[in-house]
Amino acid sequence: MTLPPQTKWNSKKIGTLLPSATEIVCILGLEKNLVGISHECDFPVSVTGLPKLTSSSVGKPSNSEAIHQSVESLLKNSLSVYDLDLDLLKTLKPDYLITQDLCDVCAVSFGQVKDACNKVLNSNTKIISLRPMNLKDIWEDIRTVAQELDAISAYEEFKEDVDRRIDYISKKVVENNKTKRSVLTIEWYGPVMIGGLWVPEMIEIAGGKYLLTTPGEKAITVTRDNLLSIDPDVVIIKPCGFKLDQTLEELELLKKNIPFKNWKAYQNNNIFVVDGNAYFNRPGPRIMDSLEILSYCLHPNTFPEFLEKYGLSLRQLKSGLKV
Repeated sequence: MTLPPQTKWNSKKIGTLLPSATEIVCILGLEKNLVGISHECDFPVSVTGLPKLTSSSVGKPSNSEAIHQSVESLLKNSLSVYDLDLDLLKTLKPDYLITQDLCDVCAVSFGQVKDACNKVLNSNTKIISLRPMNLKDIWEDIRTVAQELDAISAYEEFKEDVDRRIDYISKKVVENNKTKRSVLTIEWYGPVMIGGLWVPEMIEIAGGKYLLTTPGEKAITVTRDNLLSIDPDVVIIKPCGFKLDQTLEELELLKKNIPFKNWKAYQNNNIFVVDGNAYFNRPGPRIMDSLEILSYCLHPNTFPEFLEKYGLSLRQLKSGLKV
């Protein structure tokens, strides 16, 4: 969905420090106002040539377990997972800087942003900080950004589209599916973490029952005993920040860390791998796309159109966890 740019807001400069913020600015029709983005911003593709305000301190570990160990080491030593380019920030002088105050592993910490603004920017730069914990928060964050950037009409059009798509899913689930299927969403697998925050709510909208997690709470790390205590009907693997091919390359690690063979989902070939970089983990406009992907995984016969729409971003694993 592409919305027209706003007419009143032509000169203000915007910097974004996380991918969801960039996607929010673009869905509001203000891509032309972006002057700098984070190093992880990759959607829409047209923004990728913009100056990068951030970089990662993690380096390039070989797999998900190594990434986790590197991040844990940085945090344990009170070091930031991300670096902010103060010289570039000073040069660009954005009027607005959009960041988050939810997860220091997902983006530059809010404290870093405040310190940077105090050092290199004047009081004219306004920080917009996002902290979504559920679906309502995501839509409200987009509305807040729209209000600050004088793009409220674009937000209203976006929200009307969201409401229509949610209503479509809800009605079809009620009409065609009488039994709720239990769902486990895996957000990381070295160690194993289960998706929280807005994900349980999405599972409920799609007509499922979430397992091992709580709506509005952050992802939890679970033990093998925790995993052996459940028997999910559907498993969705969507590691945060991992593109589809990255996850498929680590199927052996998945098999080692997760007792798939004990579950109905394994016996019935209801295990899906999804692009976790693009979907589910970015609290922005494409959360709605994520809900449609989730709806397909739970009810493929009810929502075949979603496979056609998102087929390049998911794989249904076959017997033996083969692609």
